Amino acid sequence: MNPIKNQGMFLETLLNITHQKYIDNNDCVVSKIPTNIIPITTKNNQITSAKFKDSLNCDYIGAYKGTYFEFEAKETYKDYFDFHLIRKNQNEKLKLVLNNKGIAFIIVYFGNYEEFFLVNYLTLINWVNKNKKTIPYEWFLDNAYQVYLDNEFKLNYLPKLNFLIS
Repeated sequence: MNPIKNQGMFLETLLNITHQKYIDNNDCVVSKIPTNIIPITTKNNQITSAKFKDSLNCDYIGAYKGTYFEFEAKETYKDYFDFHLIRKNQNEKLKLVLNNKGIAFIIVYFGNYEEFFLVNYLTLINWVNKNKKTIPYEWFLDNAYQVYLDNEFKLNYLPKLNFLIS
């Protein structure tokens, strides 16, 4: 399922719906961090060309049960997840979060399988350091937490986050 043509926007849209419901129900607080861009050219007050500005931020930050967390949301329409999708600065930030006793993770949507996974960043980075930077779908089945979309379009990952906190 990829009803939104911009890659990454499908998962982001679901997460934005989810986070608003979490906030409305006082389950946790999560904020989307805007992507920093540097406009290169504009036309009619619209950016037509831009480049990413280095930033130490990841996609989302939040607090749950007194614990700070930060995570990246990524989509793939292949049979693997390419670790290179996580930029160097994002890797650095996730490592900083871990070093400061926060929770760092990645939510990955495998579009070909219509499945979502939450993976502990430390688990992922340990595998990448010992293996290769393309992580097969099957690895996620064995090493990540599958997350499901409910009937309200909420991608309820908090029960899986409990495993990372404990």
